Amino acid sequence: MRYIWTKIYLNLDRALALLCFLLVVQISCFFLFTTHHYLKISFSTQTARPKSFVKVDGTRFTKDNKTYYVVGANYWQAMNLGMESGNRSRVLKDLETLKKNGFNCLRIMAASEGPPGEPYRMYPALMNAPGEYDENVFQGLDWFLDQLKNYDMTAIMVMSNFWHWSGGFAQYVHWADDSRSIPYPETNGGAFDSYSNRFITDNNIRDTCQKYYLNHVKTVINRKNSVNGIVYKNDTTILAWELANEPQAAYVQNAHELVFQWFDGTAKFIKSQDENHLVTTGTEGKHGKDWFITMHKSDYIDFTCVHIWVDLWGHYRSSDSSPENYQRAANFARGFLQDTSDWSINILKKPILLEEYGMSRDGWTVSKYDPKATVSNRNKYFTEIADKILELERKNASSGLMFWAFAGNARPDDEKPTWVGDPPHEVPGWFSVYDSDIETLRVFLDHSKQINNEE
Repeated sequence: MRYIWTKIYLNLDRALALLCFLLVVQISCFFLFTTHHYLKISFSTQTARPKSFVKVDGTRFTKDNKTYYVVGANYWQAMNLGMESGNRSRVLKDLETLKKNGFNCLRIMAASEGPPGEPYRMYPALMNAPGEYDENVFQGLDWFLDQLKNYDMTAIMVMSNFWHWSGGFAQYVHWADDSRSIPYPETNGGAFDSYSNRFITDNNIRDTCQKYYLNHVKTVINRKNSVNGIVYKNDTTILAWELANEPQAAYVQNAHELVFQWFDGTAKFIKSQDENHLVTTGTEGKHGKDWFITMHKSDYIDFTCVHIWVDLWGHYRSSDSSPENYQRAANFARGFLQDTSDWSINILKKPILLEEYGMSRDGWTVSKYDPKATVSNRNKYFTEIADKILELERKNASSGLMFWAFAGNARPDDEKPTWVGDPPHEVPGWFSVYDSDIETLRVFLDHSKQINNEE
């Protein structure tokens, strides 16, 4: 009898084990077939995820023990597009297009300042008052950074702005001293520059402005990503922190000293918070050699950067189809790139990155703002820029290029906010590059193949 009961118990054990096994298989199959799209993305991209931080080795970038050349685009609107109420499906299409065309880095805003109602701003803002954040916007930034991992891309995180379209320095000044309104450059350009520069130069409010700003910097660097749980300062997706977009030269007494103190002190503070990431300035380089050196000579600044704007600086007219008009712009750009590279490599001994450049669409037939306008000059110009950068890269005298700005599948006639490549204060379509600009994007794919020896 005991033998019979023992046999029964053994059979029950086996049946129970088989039942558990079948249950596990059934649950696994259900999960697989109901979430196959997610799994496909996760499994196919896990090996692509960044493994290490971008570092500086002499006058070049390195990553995963290899030279890292930036082939990049400005996508300043990422944070807002990444919100649940933004346009995440568009972001994924844009990232797919960029990846397919050889891009590996995007320059994005990691700051915007309110309050609501101010003109020419990106809304909703990340910070509506000092230290008061819109969590929905922050989560948009979290989500976007998490998506970049799936495309093996890095990001340059811009922490403020000299210009008004994200709030920036002028908004900090107004928070510190609200005795008069911000003189927006659309109505008073010269007055705005002086007003915004009070952020650095005005002894009465400078400390207050800096306190607000550094609190923001600290908040971003130490934020824990709500999507993947990674603290920003530990995130290998981030290439660098950028102090601000296009901080300008100041024309006050002891200007070079004041400006250097701000760059040096701010970069030092960032390094005290985060030992992993690189730091750069966000400057254009348009103020000449002395200012370029002042803005980049701090030991806490890891690499230099420049922006080129042939339209805005008077070297190019989009309504002029003459070869002379184009050649004037191209000659200036090549000379500018050579000069700034020499200053960075030979004097400062630091890598240099071309962070911004663009050109209007051909405006001699239809409006330069019209997506249907041709881009013959832009394509030639982008090719010349890429060729010059390639020449410098092969001498370890440049670390890459980033155009302004990617609109992807957005268009100026989309429902507002359009979030094309042109900030809210500019006419939509001015410098936007669309997903339909196939020849323009091919310039970057070819450049990526050349610099990575894939041809």
